[in-house]
Amino acid sequence: MTKSLRTAIADGLPPQTLFRLRSIKRALMGQPPLEPPRAAINDAPLPEAPPPVEPSPEPELRTMQTEALERLDAHKISAPYLFFSADDVLILPAKEIARTLTLSVMYINSADIKGDIAEFGTMGGFTARTLAAAMVFDPRYQPNQPLRKLRLFDSFEGLPEITSKIDLESQHVKSGTWSKGGCRILSAAELRTMVEGIIPPSRVAIYEGWFADTVKQLPDDTRLALIHFDGDLYSSTMDALVPCFERGFISKGAVVCFDDWNCNEADPEAGERKAWADLVSRFKIVASHSGDYSIQGTKFIIHSYRGMKSRSP
Repeated sequence: MTKSLRTAIADGLPPQTLFRLRSIKRALMGQPPLEPPRAAINDAPLPEAPPPVEPSPEPELRTMQTEALERLDAHKISAPYLFFSADDVLILPAKEIARTLTLSVMYINSADIKGDIAEFGTMGGFTARTLAAAMVFDPRYQPNQPLRKLRLFDSFEGLPEITSKIDLESQHVKSGTWSKGGCRILSAAELRTMVEGIIPPSRVAIYEGWFADTVKQLPDDTRLALIHFDGDLYSSTMDALVPCFERGFISKGAVVCFDDWNCNEADPEAGERKAWADLVSRFKIVASHSGDYSIQGTKFIIHSYRGMKSRSP
């Protein structure tokens, strides 16, 4: 017997299609839904598996490098103009001088250099006070006794009459920056009051007069561990330092600071530069150049020279 058309259509359709057609018909007729055929359940696509969950990375350890790179990327690195205010710019040269002199005093203590501290040319007393302030710790840090003295040399009349040919041809003299009587500020009494408020009077000696005369007042057993020279002129440098080297005052390892090294256009044939070259040649000085400081200064450490005296106990 031939199948009915309805049966033939039902047999020819896939189960899922037939199920959908019958579900639509029953929904239109208000009948309850059919149970899905097992074939439809088995043929339904399986749900996709969820993607694998990757483990979250451990937080990076914050270091100084981390912060530095973040600041760099955010353009938060300090700008040069933030380092110094307008006031700082004005006092920066003085800070540099004070730093160098203070560290030099600390050096002669740590290296056990024998002798006192001398300054040739005191002007307004700034460097004398700086040296004195650095010396307040000597009772704890100076290894040899007695305690060092601060020996201050100045005419207290300003610069001398300028007669040396080398000085007369130097730029600062020709321009009038340096002239007779210039650089006069304090009296000897004012300087003494200033310095003796920092270290005891027993540790201070002031020599009033021209360098060539006052340096002769030092006894033969004088030793100098640090010299700060601020006499400007070639002639004044030679007047002060020739006797110090001739008489063996300057100790092995001593520091010599020149305040006006780069004056006169830093001309090696003028001022303190010329004087030092002549001293090195005359006394066969062996020294280490320890660098420039501030605007015009420079620093040497003395190793040997002709006539250097051996250290006494």
